[in-house]
Amino acid sequence: MKSRKVSEQFDITGKVAIVTGAASGIGRAIALDLAKFGANVVIADIALEGGRAVAGEIKSAGGKAIAIRTDVTDRKNVERTVGKTIDKFGKIDILVNDAGVMSYPTTLDITEAELDRIFDTNLKGAMFCSQAVARHMIGQKSGKIVNIGSSPSSRGSVCNLSSGGPAYCASKGAIQAFTRVLAMELAPHGINVNAVAPGTTNTPMHTGLWEAAVAYFQSSIPLGRLAEPEDIADVVLFLVTNAARYITGQTIHVNGGQIMVD
Repeated sequence: MKSRKVSEQFDITGKVAIVTGAASGIGRAIALDLAKFGANVVIADIALEGGRAVAGEIKSAGGKAIAIRTDVTDRKNVERTVGKTIDKFGKIDILVNDAGVMSYPTTLDITEAELDRIFDTNLKGAMFCSQAVARHMIGQKSGKIVNIGSSPSSRGSVCNLSSGGPAYCASKGAIQAFTRVLAMELAPHGINVNAVAPGTTNTPMHTGLWEAAVAYFQSSIPLGRLAEPEDIADVVLFLVTNAARYITGQTIHVNGGQIMVD
């Protein structure tokens, strides 16, 4: 049997990662996790000051990071971010599509403008970023793309409670479908594409979540608590390492077991 060190399987030292939506919440936790394990990280977020703060955290811990203001709904802006990343670090090994927004109106109440806002950010943004980054990954015949979906897209009973309305859940369901298609397209080039679908997570996006909703979620989660951003980040970290080299086209649900019982 070929001998392999555990450290080698999980080592991402020197890898270059772009994480969208990384100025706060799950994206911030992912960026910090990747940097802790050796990656050079680009904080790509429309909130530049928040992005700079996260980059500062990474640098203070001895890592390498830059923040680039990125509007994922603007294809040219995305391409500029990719170009700046190549100029700074010379390559892109990892893309995490985390940027997203929520929406609560019901199907009968949602406006066309709100629909466009949700799908432009959550779906088109992920597609624009993947398109721009994949061109570089194809040239180097390697790469890891992870899309952040959402467990509520598979659980209609909670979509309108606190985990987004129909537009949000539909956009995240589309992310799962997009992940499978992109994985098929890029597999011949040595690129793995997967999705992580978090359950309800303790992030600023859920600030103000009413007490009844928190009680409902905690009672319906077998592990007895909401997810923390680090719970999601650790799964993303696994997917971008060599240990996950034979996994592609999958959506991994990270929800404390809630999807089993809800």
